[in-house]
Amino acid sequence: MADDEIADDIEEIENVTRCPGCNTRQAHDILKEKELKDGTGVDYLLRCSGCGNVHTMVFRSPKAIIVKFTLSDGPSSKHYQMEIDEDEVFTIGDEFDAENMLWRITRLEIDGDDRPTETEAKEVKMVWAMRIDLARIKRTFSDGGKSFADVIEVDPDRVFTCGTVVKHRGTVWKIRALHSGVGRILNGKMTARDIRRIFLHRPPTPEEIEDKKIRDRGNWKGQEFPGREEHQRKWRDE
Repeated sequence: MADDEIADDIEEIENVTRCPGCNTRQAHDILKEKELKDGTGVDYLLRCSGCGNVHTMVFRSPKAIIVKFTLSDGPSSKHYQMEIDEDEVFTIGDEFDAENMLWRITRLEIDGDDRPTETEAKEVKMVWAMRIDLARIKRTFSDGGKSFADVIEVDPDRVFTCGTVVKHRGTVWKIRALHSGVGRILNGKMTARDIRRIFLHRPPTPEEIEDKKIRDRGNWKGQEFPGREEHQRKWRDE
């Protein structure tokens, strides 16, 4: 049987609640509804589809409360407040939007020393969260015995690869290593969200590369080296 045929055979049942007459969960017909004067909910007059019993049920909207947040954006943090339904559940790892930025819950504080992984809004004293829509990465530049550092802000999904050549302050640099905070790699790639620091060094210039080749080859006829002219004069005299 095709999936669409199966779906057609499934009857969607709405307005299901427990009936006090037959003490079972049944679909109900709404005969009448009236909003409570204080605006906190609705008073329903229902008829059970199973036994026909007519009864009332009051549906109250959750109370809105103010929840305090500490939002960490890189090295800086700030306090923030949000109006939340009191029965809303917070869980470590949940993501949410605030001030046009994306955040992830990292810690929940309640009364006492417990640090739960999940709790209701009415129980939480402080929600700690970190920004995740922007990655801040420290970079260390090394040139011989000199070094300096800076910080860049990039998309968390951007990929960095060891050996990549980049320009900074008008100078060419090469990524030597990527550090995750746990360990570093000298080959391969890593996404920005996992990188804590990028190590770069200044690659040799074409002139430095050529000079090294000359030194590696050693002294040979025609090469520029100290005493070359004296050596050639002696060779000609002989």
